[in-house]
Amino acid sequence: MPLEALDDLLADETGGVFFLPRHASPAEVKAAARRAKFAFFHVEGKNIARKEQLLNHVATALRFPDHFGGNWDALEECLTDMEWVDAPGYVVYYDHIDALVAAHPDQFETFVEICRDAVASWKEDGTAMVVLLSGARPPKGVAKLREEPAD
Repeated sequence: MPLEALDDLLADETGGVFFLPRHASPAEVKAAARRAKFAFFHVEGKNIARKEQLLNHVATALRFPDHFGGNWDALEECLTDMEWVDAPGYVVYYDHIDALVAAHPDQFETFVEICRDAVASWKEDGTAMVVLLSGARPPKGVAKLREEPAD
């Protein structure tokens, strides 16, 4: 796990959606989030193969309010609000993305786009949101978290 790269990313407070080039334990990512005083949320993706499962897992992991509507619009609304979490920033770690990517790549792409919109919305407010994705291969259009600093 490129912990140094994650620590640097969290210290920059810029946020973004990134693919982890090597699997990281949720405990490692949580520790990095805590060092930065960010709230941490883990979405275990091993059993997520369709949109409804993804939305349910995300809602549970991020402790969405009871009024969460269970659709893409409601996901975006909750990700850009987070009033129920008192933190200077957010780390969402979606581990084992492979099942959804294989079964419904279009749904996965929609999820990534909503995450990018949420990151941008928080950035406008001066708050960082970092979404980390982990799986066998990087999804199309998602940058890898650098393991070594660029020269």
